[in-house]
Amino acid sequence: MSPRTRLAIAFMSANLDRVISVADVAQSVRLSRSRLSYLFTTEVGIPPTQYLKKLRLETACQLLETSLLCVKEVAANVGYNDSTHFMREFKSCANSRELMV
Repeated sequence: MSPRTRLAIAFMSANLDRVISVADVAQSVRLSRSRLSYLFTTEVGIPPTQYLKKLRLETACQLLETSLLCVKEVAANVGYNDSTHFMREFKSCANSRELMV
């Protein structure tokens, strides 16, 4: 895996609590959005947007299992401003077994 892809993953992990876009990630590793998307998808196997969503939901799953935080707090900790949207995404992902945890 290239250093820029590793840095992109690290940036995503460090900023889960923020609303970030692929453009933000690309800027953090000094690549264009399209170049980052191509490189990331080639090396990781999924687009950066999908990776970020999985990372957020996996982190949420861990927090729900191991902390005393309520769903609204977990949603905010992983970058969802709307807890209803978060619950819909989480249920959809869990039902389709997309989570890697």
